[in-house]
Amino acid sequence: MNWLNYHHLLYFKVIAETGSLAKASEVLRVGQSSLSMQLKQLEERLERPLFERKQKRLVLTEAGQIAFKYAQDLFSMGSEMLNTLSDKQANNVTGIQIGIEEGVPHYAATALLSQTLDIKGASPTVTHNNTQTLIDDLLEHRLDLVLTMEQPSPQSKKEIILQKRVAHARLFVVGHKKYLPLKKDFPSSLENVPCLVFSPLSRPRHEIERFYHENKLTLNVALETDEHILLKNLAIEGKGITFLTQGSSEYWVKQKDLHIIGELPIYLELWLVALKRKMMNPVAQELMDRFSLEA
Repeated sequence: MNWLNYHHLLYFKVIAETGSLAKASEVLRVGQSSLSMQLKQLEERLERPLFERKQKRLVLTEAGQIAFKYAQDLFSMGSEMLNTLSDKQANNVTGIQIGIEEGVPHYAATALLSQTLDIKGASPTVTHNNTQTLIDDLLEHRLDLVLTMEQPSPQSKKEIILQKRVAHARLFVVGHKKYLPLKKDFPSSLENVPCLVFSPLSRPRHEIERFYHENKLTLNVALETDEHILLKNLAIEGKGITFLTQGSSEYWVKQKDLHIIGELPIYLELWLVALKRKMMNPVAQELMDRFSLEA
């Protein structure tokens, strides 16, 4: 049987990532002479050079590029194995790491976590961050599942991403009863009215700004935040109008704390994202199969 020394492969991978023996030596805490010798042994085992030197930097040869791709896949699978097997805790409890994008409506996050807790033995840990950071953490196996308002489209990673749209909800303009006269001549009546809006980096904010621009309206931003609770509370106090989905505002509309002024041709989408794995977290798998907020 042909055996491969995986220490040699790890050292080769780090050298390729850092571009030099000196930097790899610092990362691995292994002497440069030892690294050089073990790299040479790997090249002899593969019967071809893996690097060539260009301007004092080690650059992968064609064979080196192939070996590097295999090394990345191999060690990624090792991380996946450790992550997946460590999800299974004592007393038959399965841990799941869930990332939720900042700005996702609380009703949606609550629904996801409620369904997670309904799964026998599930023990979720939740973190909040921007979409790109969450997707990066997912790709590095630090997360099992991500709930986001943006459909991920990393072209180089699309073959290992699982994504499912779980919500497609229209945005409504809502506000205190003093804003009810705005229903007349909507949407032109929105001109320069104080608005409580999402942060500038969010997709809903972008769509709202485009709607105002297309209708030649001035968007008067009184407050911007990704906290939907703040938007609702301040709207209830009459500090301005805001933009919420039916799910976000339904309770307050029924209580007559908020009133629907009009609806926009804008939809908030929510996506559940996971990583294709040899052994997928069983709780993540069940949520990918069953969770949805769409009618």
